Amino acid sequence: MTTRPAAETMGFEPHLFVLFGATGDLARRMLVPAIYRLLESRNFDDQMHLLGVATSELDDDEFRAIVVEALVEAGWTAEEAERWCAEYVSYVSIKGGFADLAAAVTAIEARCDLPGNRAFYLAIPPSVFDDTVEGLAGAGLTTSQGWTRVVVEKPFGTDLESARHLNEVLHRHFAESQIFRIDHYLAKETVQNLLAFRFANMLFESGWNRNQIDSVEITVAETLGLEGRAKYFDRAGVIRDIVQNHLLQVLTLVAMEPPVRLDADSIRDEKVKVLRSIFPVRRGAVSRGRYTAGEIDGEPVPGYLDEEGVPATSVTETFASIRIDVDNWRWRGVPFTLRTGKRLAERLTQIAVRYKEPPVSLFEVDGACPVHANVLFITLQPNEGFHLTFDVKRPGEGMELVTQDLEFHYADAFGRLPDAYETLIADLLAGDQTLFVRGDETEEAWRILGQALDMTDEPKPYPAGSWGPDGEFQRPVEA
Repeated sequence: MTTRPAAETMGFEPHLFVLFGATGDLARRMLVPAIYRLLESRNFDDQMHLLGVATSELDDDEFRAIVVEALVEAGWTAEEAERWCAEYVSYVSIKGGFADLAAAVTAIEARCDLPGNRAFYLAIPPSVFDDTVEGLAGAGLTTSQGWTRVVVEKPFGTDLESARHLNEVLHRHFAESQIFRIDHYLAKETVQNLLAFRFANMLFESGWNRNQIDSVEITVAETLGLEGRAKYFDRAGVIRDIVQNHLLQVLTLVAMEPPVRLDADSIRDEKVKVLRSIFPVRRGAVSRGRYTAGEIDGEPVPGYLDEEGVPATSVTETFASIRIDVDNWRWRGVPFTLRTGKRLAERLTQIAVRYKEPPVSLFEVDGACPVHANVLFITLQPNEGFHLTFDVKRPGEGMELVTQDLEFHYADAFGRLPDAYETLIADLLAGDQTLFVRGDETEEAWRILGQALDMTDEPKPYPAGSWGPDGEFQRPVEA
């Protein structure tokens, strides 16, 4: 097998990074700090000019002030940020149309002696993806003397029909090799390490199948509510917002067959095979919930219907639990449960792989001394690591089994983990699509969830700060 180079070893060709939605929350909170951290790790040897694009009518200095503020909030000094912005950051308002953007791109590339390599990052609402792509094409910006790449943030469509339409629009002007559909979950070190964990450790891979594994649960639990996203979220719900992308992507890495090589096409081919082996989800396999008033970390929070911007007639779910059946040779009969919710008791993203119990319990007599199934917990956040449970005999007379743990934590071994967006931007600039989602992956994911998206029954209530409706699940063990 070949291996991907580490992000910090990838060199970048000189390029123009065009950031749409540059004044938005995602850009200020995540993207700008990730770009700066990436360049800082290379002592700014890689030549990048950042061109912010948004509807706000700002000049260069006003936009640079926004960037400086974002970097200061992320931990850098104003002097460091101002020095970089003065030389490498510009802005253009899209309000004047794409002709103004094209003129700005041409002027910057000439002034900075850039070879025409361009990355267009669309950190914008899905409703304007089409117009933006068509606008870039109409202004002649989809082709250049160098390479051109476009990044599309999730959600990629709202259902199968809209995803197909967006793919058609993108493919009208870009080859698939130029399109980078971003899901930041795939860049988390612990998610990437699923491949190493499975395919570098024969101890686990040899039993990674229906013969040894009883069930798999993948959980994304959030304590946050809407955070000012009521307009978007009430149209989407957690099935569109989390299950369709994050949870199904993690499922494919858990369930996929070994790729022939560790390159983008080989890995994504195996992920698509998993998705194609999943039948569309039936309504009976879906449980939906919605949070009511409660407490998070001792602070009272309102119920979903009382959140600002949420209509009183809303039937949007804030919690979902979905059973998935992967109908192939490896996984036939093993239930996969995908579960996510807002305003839950803790922030936790975790995979729980529950192994089968021994076929005969030698230790259990009259209900005493039961054997417990081994469970492998893979925690993706916040305390990244692995946690394997196993039974041992308690010292002393008689036979009493107790469950003990084997643990590994990334922070103990490696310290700070790279930021997901930092990794993804590095891969984008290197042209590596391994951690990005291919067009057929997105369409297959929407196909699987078709019926679940159409549910309009009233979601089950659960109090904020709990673990979901009707004891839907108990708190997972934290690694």
